[in-house]
Amino acid sequence: MRKRILCLCHDVTDADIARACAKGYTDPEAIKRFTAAFMGPCQGRSCGELVLGEIARVTGLHPGRIAPTTARPPAFPVRLGALATDATNPADPKPAAREPR
Repeated sequence: MRKRILCLCHDVTDADIARACAKGYTDPEAIKRFTAAFMGPCQGRSCGELVLGEIARVTGLHPGRIAPTTARPPAFPVRLGALATDATNPADPKPAAREPR
């Protein structure tokens, strides 16, 4: 049997979903934590329907009865420049240099 990759971001296959369901993880949120499906850069936009369809196929549930995962946006937006500033001097836009040990 050929391997079917459902989540390209994390290489989650149909066999991974079947394994998760066999262990009792049939809720999409539980499968998300078990396999990392829905958690890649696409946030489930590319793989969501495929993974939910595979859960339905493996469990025998109607696809409409399986709720999608909950989208959780960041608590607040952060500018990349804020992450690159020197924490000891926020006015300095240069990244903090590591001190030699």
